[in-house]
Order: sequence, then C-alpha cells, then structure tokens
Amino acid sequence: MRPLGADDPPRIGDYRLLGVLGTGGMGRVYLGRNAGGRTVAVKVIRPDLIGDNEFRVRFRREVTAAQRVGGQFTAPVLDADVDANPPWLATGYVAGFSLTEAVEAYGPFTGSSLLVLAHGLAEALVAVHAADLVHRDLKPSNVLLALDGPKVIDFGIARAIDDSQFTTTGKVIGSPGFMCPEQVTGDPVGPASDVFALGGVLVFAASGHGPFGVGEMVQLLWRVVYEEPRLDAVPQRLRPLIAACLTKDPAARPTPERIIADLTALGIPGRSGWLPGPALEEVSRRAVQLLDLDSRPFEVPEALAKPVTDPLRTADTVVRPFQDPNARTATSLPAAGLADAEPQGWWQGAPEVRPYSYGPQDSSYQPQQPTRRRQRRRAALIAGALVLLLVIAGAAFVITKQFTGNSGGSTAHPAASTGGPAANLSEAFIGEWKGVADDRLGGYDIVLTLHEASVGQEAGSSSNTGHVAGLTCGRAETLTTAAPNEITLTARLTVDGGGCNDNGATTTVRLQPDGRLSYSTHGVLGDMAGILTKTS
Repeated sequence: MRPLGADDPPRIGDYRLLGVLGTGGMGRVYLGRNAGGRTVAVKVIRPDLIGDNEFRVRFRREVTAAQRVGGQFTAPVLDADVDANPPWLATGYVAGFSLTEAVEAYGPFTGSSLLVLAHGLAEALVAVHAADLVHRDLKPSNVLLALDGPKVIDFGIARAIDDSQFTTTGKVIGSPGFMCPEQVTGDPVGPASDVFALGGVLVFAASGHGPFGVGEMVQLLWRVVYEEPRLDAVPQRLRPLIAACLTKDPAARPTPERIIADLTALGIPGRSGWLPGPALEEVSRRAVQLLDLDSRPFEVPEALAKPVTDPLRTADTVVRPFQDPNARTATSLPAAGLADAEPQGWWQGAPEVRPYSYGPQDSSYQPQQPTRRRQRRRAALIAGALVLLLVIAGAAFVITKQFTGNSGGSTAHPAASTGGPAANLSEAFIGEWKGVADDRLGGYDIVLTLHEASVGQEAGSSSNTGHVAGLTCGRAETLTTAAPNEITLTARLTVDGGGCNDNGATTTVRLQPDGRLSYSTHGVLGDMAGILTKTS
C-alpha cells in the first residue's frame, strides 16, 4: 500500500481512504474504512471505460448480482455507487496476499494445501454461478490466501466492462495464460469458462507456471486453442480432474459441484493450518498489520479536510475527476489504432493490478507538507526538464531541415488526398479478389471487392471467414492512400458473425509482378496476411 497522492480523494461515499492498494486495467483501488470501523477495498472504474449510459445499466445489473454472491470463499461486494462520476464499488478487504505472490516467493503448493485450494475455488465458483454471474477472469492474482482458505475476488464488474469498451475496441477481458478457447475464438462464454480457468489456476499452484507455459500473448493463445495443457508437475491423483477442467469442449468440462464431489472422494483435509509454513507466517503478519492499522486514529490532513465545493463531484460520492496533465485530447489521436494510442493516465503502463493483495506497509504514515529542500529540488528538476526539452526541440528542427531542405516544403506522402494522379484507385486493383490469409490462430477465407474511388471514399468491401469457428466478419473499406502498386484501406464493420474486432482495422494491399495481390490486415492477434487472386 502507498499513501494517497495529490490527485486522490480523501473520501469515497461513506469510506475514508487510508491509502492506494493498486492500479491496473480497470481502475484504481483504495483501502478505505467506514464510520463503523470496517476496512474495505474501494475500486474506482477508469473514466475512459465508462462510455455511454449503457455501461452504467450493465454495471448496475452486474453489481446487483454480485451483491447476491455469498459463501466463505469470495470477497463480498458490500457497497457501490453506479451513478457516481466515476462509478465505484467496495468489497470486503482480505488481509492476505495473492496466490501469484505465494508461489513466486515460496514455491508450488503440494499435498493438503493444493486440495484445500481446489475445494475452496470450486466452492467460490458455485457461489458466483448461483448469482447468475460468470467471473471471466479467474487467475492466480485474483485468488487471495487467508487463514481460513482461499478467497476469489474481482467478480461482478468484468462482464459490464467486457460488454462495453473492451468488446468495441478489440480488447479482451482475461489473462492469456488462463483464458479458455471460447474466449480466444469469440464464442459465447459461460460457467464452463470459469471451470477451464480453475484448472489453469490449479496447474499454476502445483507447478509455478500456467497450463500452457509462458511466452508472448499470441503464442499462449495459440496453445490455448490448439495444444494440450502441460500437466507433468501436477500430482498424479489430481491430474485426471484438472485435465477434465481443461478440456477444449466446454460441454465436456465438469461442473463446480462435480469437482467438489470428486475432491471429497479424494479426501479433503481440514482448513486449519492449510497454508505452507512460510505463507502462513506472511498471511498472519499482514492480518496483524491490519489490526494495528484499524486501532490507530486516522487524521485527514487539513488541506483535504476542507468542505468539498467542486461541482464535478457528486452529492453522495466525493471523487475528484482523474486527469492526466500529459494526456492528449481525443482530436489529436490518429483516426485508426485508437487502442494503441490511448492517453497515458494513471491506469496505463502499470503492472497487473492485484487489488486486495497488498497488506498495510506503513500504518503510521501521515501526509506531510513538502519541505523547502524538496521544493528547491523539484524546481531544479523542472528547470532541467525544460532545458532538455529545448535541446530535443532544437535537434528535431535540425533533423527536419536535413530531410525537407530549407524550402519549407511539406513531407506529406504524395498519396494523401491532394487531387494528383496517385489519389485515385489504380485500375489494376479494381475487381473481385479471393484467397486465404493466415494469422497465428489459423486461416481465413478472404473476399475483397474494389471499385473506382478516390482517397477518402469507400472503395469497396471485404469479408473474412475463419476456418476454425466458421464465423464471418464483413467490412466496408475506405481508401486511405493510393499509389500505382500499393493502397491502404480502413475498415468499418458491417457484418458481425461473432467476436469481430474490425472497426478501424488498416489493410495494406500490394500488386505483385504476377498480377496477384499481397494482402495484410492488422488484427487483435497480430497481422493476418495472404495472397489474393482476381476472380472477376
């Protein structure tokens, strides 16, 4: 846990904030305490994920369902404000640490510890699914270790976000090493998807790595869809059950209830002292730290204790708008590839968030006013930064002059919409083209139809049909650059057969010496490339 910063609110709803637990893909997480002394984790949703009012409708539905989730092995959703700006929810705080941290620090789980972990996670999924929820992102960092068993966190908001920003921008909720095949291929996700993730978490606990090893995202997703899991390090008596969880076919996976029955047949030991010795000592230490934190009075600094008059804050929820002084405005972003050009705010570039796995590190911290020495140091750093910026600007000017000369001429590509000959689609590209393109997950039948057009106009249409799932994505293609032997197109999704992420995708088409076209389009899992032949 780190202390609150200048851009952090002192309160959210009824909760006085004590520090920042973590920051990650969905938002920032605070340690808070209500008037009754209960310690909670408060998650504030990233403003850019909120989108339109439909997000709040989905978020309200998912939070309402999450509040129905009970059971001993989940961190309960206690409170939420869907209408706040931005929305937030509060869950029970677990004074433990994550399964990821435990395995990395003390090694894989064995024997009784692994059986109790498996049983607790299966019980957690029973509770989540009984509330008509699907977790969608069960992974080692979302499993916390407590004295009385494992606790599953972060259910209840993944669906709302997945259905809004993540789906429309080509991003995916989930972690590549623990995603199920249907998440990768864009097929419907249900309770069986959580069972697949459960199998992956148990492999990690038993071996120190996921069921499909380690590597780049595309490599992992390929293995998830096409390769068998690596279970060599899993104890022999648990291997058949975990292998069943990791079956590619969702319908063939066991239910959480069946998993519990199979574990019971194996013999589940008591949860008392279920953690390995070093992990037990660490969890106990964090629990004591939390008690110590709760027993100390907390004083809000005078600067933060003044009445709130900011009209952007809601009446019931005191939250300062999160702003990044270095963020670019939306109008400065390129027309395509917005997912790769998001402004860098507090949620960007941070390590994977482990929201509730941070124990209190320094309960005696009280915010202090900057000393004169620190102020002088800050002024010196700012001055140095300004000098550096001037040097960089001068160098950029010199380099630009070297490339463009002193005439002041533009360096724009002649294919831009200038009205010249290159601004029109060459006749050699006009017609219907067919072929096969491949990416790391498989092949796709491509149909590309082009007609006369100028840069900035729609030049035709295209479709790609996957060989694995048989789903088709249809696109309208706008001509963005045009040269005699090469053009680029920008897609607008027109047909969504399921899991399509084509809006804004850029395609490059080159005329080959033999009259065929080389075709390359950017997708979620890398470039899809192939050769097309003219059919009419």
